[in-house]
Amino acid sequence: MGKTAYTINGASPGMNGRGNEKKERSDADKMTLEEAKQPEVSTFRRILPQILASTAKNFLLLDLGMAVAFPTIVIPALRGIKNRAPDEFLHFTPQQASWFGSIAYICQPVGSVLSGIILEPLGRKRSMILVNIPHIIGWFMLHFAGSLEEMYTAAILLGLGVGFMEAPIVTYVGEICQPSIRGILTSCAGVAVMLGFFMVYLLGTVTTWRTTAAICAAIPIATMIAICFVPETPMWLLSKDRADDALKSLQWLRGWVSPKAVEQEFQEMKRYSLNSAKCATCAKTNASTCQHPPLTEWMKLKELTRKRNLRPFVLVMLFFVFGQLSGLTGMRPYLVQIFQAYGVPLDANWATVSTGLLGLLANIVCMVSIKFVGKRRLALTSMAVTALSCISLAIYAFNTFPPGWTSFDVHSGTSHVTSMGYIPMVFFFMLAFFTSVGVLPVPWILLSEVFPFRNRSLACGITAALHYVMSFVTTKTYFNLESALSLPGVILFYGVMGVIGLFFVYFFLPETEKRTLEDIELYFSDNKRKLTDIYIPRRNRDVEAVAVISTLGEKTHEKEGIDNTAFTDCNK
Repeated sequence: MGKTAYTINGASPGMNGRGNEKKERSDADKMTLEEAKQPEVSTFRRILPQILASTAKNFLLLDLGMAVAFPTIVIPALRGIKNRAPDEFLHFTPQQASWFGSIAYICQPVGSVLSGIILEPLGRKRSMILVNIPHIIGWFMLHFAGSLEEMYTAAILLGLGVGFMEAPIVTYVGEICQPSIRGILTSCAGVAVMLGFFMVYLLGTVTTWRTTAAICAAIPIATMIAICFVPETPMWLLSKDRADDALKSLQWLRGWVSPKAVEQEFQEMKRYSLNSAKCATCAKTNASTCQHPPLTEWMKLKELTRKRNLRPFVLVMLFFVFGQLSGLTGMRPYLVQIFQAYGVPLDANWATVSTGLLGLLANIVCMVSIKFVGKRRLALTSMAVTALSCISLAIYAFNTFPPGWTSFDVHSGTSHVTSMGYIPMVFFFMLAFFTSVGVLPVPWILLSEVFPFRNRSLACGITAALHYVMSFVTTKTYFNLESALSLPGVILFYGVMGVIGLFFVYFFLPETEKRTLEDIELYFSDNKRKLTDIYIPRRNRDVEAVAVISTLGEKTHEKEGIDNTAFTDCNK
């Protein structure tokens, strides 16, 4: 790239006539253009480091899934329902079980908010290393727990650790990936979480919960080691005026290439970083530089009240709310006893393991299909099927169960168990599968995309915090809801909320797949746009071609709006 006609053809101007020289120059320029269009490395090598970096990050999510799923195997064991060890001396009442199943969620918001605050000074990489410490302590405390108080303390540590993970995980993957693979790599997060669920459910079935806790402690230790080998995000390094380190990081993430191979993308990334660092006044006046002092934490909080932050916040938050009320989240800590109450023909423990496996497969389906189907269609389909599953389970239960039947009561009679127990089992499996296809993963994917760069860390932390508040409310109130409405009544309630969520997704969720981060930011910054206008225009399609032509001086392009080659590649 960048060779002249003379070096290509091995001749000097004096050895050729003017006509031959002109022809050779034209041929050489064509060859140069073709060379410039060819990537320095193969497509596989270009995406491989991004996959490796995302995989190291996904170890955090594997640990997160284990922490969230752990109460599901502890509660039945300590309530004497399933897998109680002969020498186990701890015991849960229904109320104590509801607290253990939900207490981690109320601690996660604290970790989420703090992670959004410390993420900027520490960076994404250091934050992802430090968040493992609470989990290492928590897992060993659970293994050696001698009282319920110790178990509650360990659950609090796990909850804080999960909360700390959210902001660094979400921002890291969003800032290292190209748009062409960002959706796929972001959706891998759900695969890792559901793999954690499946592993805990499986371990809880074949061994005791104490042994399971000891095995889980190995994951955060391995995570700390893995993350040491991946780079910091170029965007964060640029925000700290570390341009040389940012360039090296980008070279690593784009296939261990030379600086020249990422020069155009790096220049655009620097421009985007500079624009993102401007205050609102300088951004409006399009000032070349911003001389105002950096934003304080209070000013950053005030910045969140701007429409370009509020619109994506409300969108993602409502999606989280309807996802929590789709059924599976509230029921998850009590799946074993719910399967027993429904009289499914499969052992309750193994039925729970099956839901974990189905969730894992569903997230793989999400990862593979999201690039072609899009987030919006996945969300619509999964929300519709989960609502249908809950309503069908409620109808079955109303026609089969005795009045006032709950999963927390010990009923002497088994007259409700029929030979048609496979019907609710199928609907439960459908609920588990489609919840993990789109209802749960899509809002987390959106969280890494929809907020402006300058507020992304804090906004992600606050949104994740409120999500966990909702998770706590959903999980903690399940016992009360089932006691008041009965088991079929609470499942019907979840089904109705799923229908409302379906309409919300249809009218208000835009498609962000194959859009650059700046395209999305400009969409939410448009104050004239209606809430139901869900189309995000693509402002930049042929960045590499434009860069080549501009470099050769062959052609100039007039570009409207703001280009974002920093996050655009193969997006044609």
